[in-house]
Amino acid sequence: MGEIEEASTSADEMSPLLPNPKTDAIPSTRTKSVKTKVPEIKVHLYKQGKGPIDEFTSSLGGWEQDQLEVRDILDKYGLKSVYAFKPETGRGVPIRFNPRNGRSILTYRDGSEIHIDGEPKWCQGQLARTWFLLPLTNMGIG
Repeated sequence: MGEIEEASTSADEMSPLLPNPKTDAIPSTRTKSVKTKVPEIKVHLYKQGKGPIDEFTSSLGGWEQDQLEVRDILDKYGLKSVYAFKPETGRGVPIRFNPRNGRSILTYRDGSEIHIDGEPKWCQGQLARTWFLLPLTNMGIG
């Protein structure tokens, strides 16, 4: 029988299988980041047909990311209702929204451009005061 000879060990065989991260000269750059584009639409806002008083981009919300955040617009600009319309014809329709979450019932596509007209909150109260005072002025004159 032959004897078992010990093989010579090289530097490669003596190095550890897993490098020690504290002694690594070059730090590992394994961080990953994912950027997703939030769907947005461009809004041209009018007040009682005058304007546009403001042009802004609004992010779309909801499960499918395709609903306009109507309540945010109403609160920010002090409006009681908004209507989508075509500036060429002036015809429009009310934008209906869910009272629980404030998002529009109809959906919009990313990159769309809409024109909306708003009715201020104070109009209704001012109109009621005017109608209330009208009979008093008639009684005083006649």
